[in-house]
Formats: sequence, C-alpha cells, structure tokens
Amino acid sequence: MKSGSEFNRGPTDQQPESTLSQANPHRKSKLMTEQTRVSQRRSFGGLVLIALTAGVPRIIGALFIHKEPFGDAYCYVEQVAGMRWKMAAGTFSVRDLFGFWLPLYQFFCSIISLVVNQPVYVSKLVAALAGTGVCVFVYLCTSILTSSQRLSLVAALAIALNPFHAEYSASAMTDMPHALLVLACLYFVLTEKWTVAACFGAAACLIRMESWTLIAVFPTLYFLRRRKVPVLSMLILVSGPAFWLFICWKAKGTPFASFRAQHQYMLERLVAHPELGRLTFDRIWIDANRLTYAVNVAVLVGCLAGVWFLVRDWRKGREWLKATDLMICLSFFFAYLGFIALAYFTKNQTDIWPRYGLILFALGLPVLAYSAQQVVRRRTVWAQVALALTLVVFALQFKAQAEHLTRFVTQTTRPETIANYLKKEYASDPSIKIFCDSPEVRIISGIPGEHYYHSFSEGVPKDREGFLRFLRTNGIGFLVIPEESETSTPSQLFPGLVKETGGIFEDVIPPPDDRRADSLYRIRVDKLSPPRS
Repeated sequence: MKSGSEFNRGPTDQQPESTLSQANPHRKSKLMTEQTRVSQRRSFGGLVLIALTAGVPRIIGALFIHKEPFGDAYCYVEQVAGMRWKMAAGTFSVRDLFGFWLPLYQFFCSIISLVVNQPVYVSKLVAALAGTGVCVFVYLCTSILTSSQRLSLVAALAIALNPFHAEYSASAMTDMPHALLVLACLYFVLTEKWTVAACFGAAACLIRMESWTLIAVFPTLYFLRRRKVPVLSMLILVSGPAFWLFICWKAKGTPFASFRAQHQYMLERLVAHPELGRLTFDRIWIDANRLTYAVNVAVLVGCLAGVWFLVRDWRKGREWLKATDLMICLSFFFAYLGFIALAYFTKNQTDIWPRYGLILFALGLPVLAYSAQQVVRRRTVWAQVALALTLVVFALQFKAQAEHLTRFVTQTTRPETIANYLKKEYASDPSIKIFCDSPEVRIISGIPGEHYYHSFSEGVPKDREGFLRFLRTNGIGFLVIPEESETSTPSQLFPGLVKETGGIFEDVIPPPDDRRADSLYRIRVDKLSPPRS
C-alpha cells in the first residue's frame, strides 16, 4: 500500500516527459478559462450591485418627490403632455417637434405617455432609469481604462451615491438622458464599435446642443485610432443635427429658427438683467463655483493629472498622438467643458448652472480613477499626499451636496405655496381662471390646463389697456408672476404691479421684499374697466 505522501506527490520520474509537456498546456488553458469565468461572474455581480444601488433611490425619488430642482423640468412636462395630446388626437406632425429645446427626450416620453397617461411620472422615471444607466456606463468605462474591477466599483459607487446626481436623476430634466447617451457613445468608442457609438452620438445631438461638439471630436479620435476617415459613422452622427435643422425649416421656414429664438431670449434676459451682460470677476467666480459644485474638485484635479500622464507618455515616445483610451476619455471631458466655457465667454450663455457639471462629473470619474491608480503605483510621498487631499475635498463636497438634497426635499418652495393655495381655490370654485407664467405652479397645482392662460397663449395683448381687457373678457381671477419674469407680459407691462394699477391686483402671496420672487395676486374684477361694446 502506498503512503499518503505518494498520493500527494505531483508527476513522478516514472511519467514520460512528453506526457508532462502535453498536460501543462491543457492545465494552463483550463486555469485561464476558470479565471475568465470568475472574472465575468464578478463583473456581472458588480453591474447588478451598481444597478440596484443607483436605481432604487432614483426610482423612489421619481415616484415620491413631487417637486423639481429646476424650473425647466415643468416646461418639459408640459411639452410632453402637449405632444401626447396631439398624438392621441391624430394631429401630430414633424412641426410639433419644434420648440425652444431639442425634442428627443420630450418625444420619447410622450410616446410612453400614450400608453401610461402620466406625463409627470413618465418624464421623471425615464430620467431615473437614465441616471442609473449613467452609473453602469461609468463602471464599464472605468473598467476599460484601469483594468481594475475594484477601482471601477469605487468610481461607479461614487456617482451612484452622489446626492446631486441622484437629485437630478429623479427630475424631469434632459441632463440624465443626455448623459446616458454620451456615456454610451464614449463606451462604444472605447470598444471600437464606431457605428453604434455614432448612433448614440446622433441621439445625444437631439437632446442637448453640447453634443454637437462630437461632430469634431468623433472623426478626430477615429482617425487617430485607425488612420481612416469614418464616412458611414459621420453620416450617422450628423443626421442628428441635420434632422433638427429640418424640423426648424418645416416649422418656421428657416433651418436657423431655434438659434433665432434663443438669441431673442438672450436679448430679453439681458434687458431684464443688464448685469448679466458684463463678465466681472465676481460673476465669473460665482459661475465657476456653480460648475465646480457638480463636477467636483477631485474630478477636475484627476482630469488635469490625466493630461499630465498623457503628455508624459507622449514625451517618452509611447504612442505619439495615438487615440489611447485615456486620450479618448479626456477628449470627451474637455470637449464638453470647452463648449460650456465657450458659450459662456462669448455671451451665448448668460449663466452657468450647477447641473451643467453633471455630465462632466460622469465623464471625469473614469479619468480620476485612472489618475489615482497611477499615483498609487508611483509610490512617491508627495503624490500620495496630493491624492489623499483630493479625496478629502471629494468627501467634503459630498457632504455639502447631501445637506443641499435634504433642504430640497424638506423645505416648501414659493411655487408649492402658491400652487397649494390655488388648489384650494379650485376645489371651492372649479370654474376659476388663472393667468400664470410659472410652469412650476401650473404643474404642481394639478389644475387642468384649460383653466390657465399665460404670456404665450394665443391672443394675449402686449399693451396695458389691452391686457386688462383680456383679463376681464376671459374672467381671469388670479395672476401668478414668476421669479424669472423676462418673458412675462404682465411683469413687463406693470413693473410696480400693485402700486401702479389702482388696486386692480390684490396681494395674496406677494414677494417678501423688493427682490423678484414668485408671487400671487387676486384680480379685482370690480376695478377693471368694462369691455368695449
């Protein structure tokens, strides 16, 4: 009987050498296959973890937080409801896609709303699912850039748990759907599926104008990566902007109608806020802080470090001007940052809002993870101290955003107060008519749209006497003035609303001080002059 040691021994001298040489490749192949399966299971597990961690709070927020962090969300909901109504009535046409904003998000939500007639919830849930998808693509892009599952998981969790990102993921805004398409485009560029990437890029071009920068970035990266001209992919990519110009031409007779509308809005805003026409140091500092609030200082530092690592590799003669994975990620990040800066400094954008940095936050996280990985590998004290300080700043910014989210959820806003008052009035008198230039109030109140008039309603006069006659003729009993009043007809006609109209407008919820604020007035019909016969 053989001893136990003999059973535990490996190949013995009695085994032929040829047998060993044949067995080793087989064992090696089997081991590699097993490692691949383990890696795939871990990757799948990571994706499931990210999807659940990101998706659950965003969907809950979309369903149960009945307010929006930015007023434009209510305008999007009204557009969705309007498109849905025309689709249901069979009167929808390409012309109805035209508006102040690019139409893909609203159009997509309106199609779903045909089945589920809840435009508010549909718009918010689409954004919530898109925000979840952004977190998943951050995980995938970081995995490609760092080849580290651990770093990929950390980067994805950083955005999945980010309070500001979660807040806008539960909002009926274009930021998350747009970011999802851009991150998908980036991922398929990294995996060299250029035609698929072009499709996502074209869709992104129909949600936000920033993605028109891809028309320059995409072919440049393709040429540097493959030394070819991407004819088919470019035709697909430019189809997005081309379709928008076609919509403008069909609706208004000129392909540049949207640019003219935006220019007109800018002029009206500058008339109402002349201080926005001057780029002072204080104002630039405020807007830069707004952008940094969402992008996060750590991400900015990580991307600047990524540029240094890229240049370092070039100086060493490695892949000079070749579109490496790092260069692709940096190109996307700085292209979108450059677009925002260019629009701001050329005065085509009067303000930089914090939400503009959300897409930069998502694009920059994989680069931050890569830079952190390189710093740790260098093992120099100063580099690791800089990394530690950067991560401390990241944590402090997370804390500030968490406090902001808490205030947003718990505090009642002025539009909510006004909407709740009007809701009670409507309950006691279902025939009331309201002139309201605040889309927030119109949506939050839940009062049917036919009870509302606004400055863009058909037939609203632009002179004082005509406007007062319009109020009396239509039996309008309440007037809502928005904080952003540059496009509000009554705000322009009556700057001193109560004092200048002989008591026609009675304070209900007036501004708390001399600053602009959402406000509500009762219209004293007895003070209005009778309509002309």
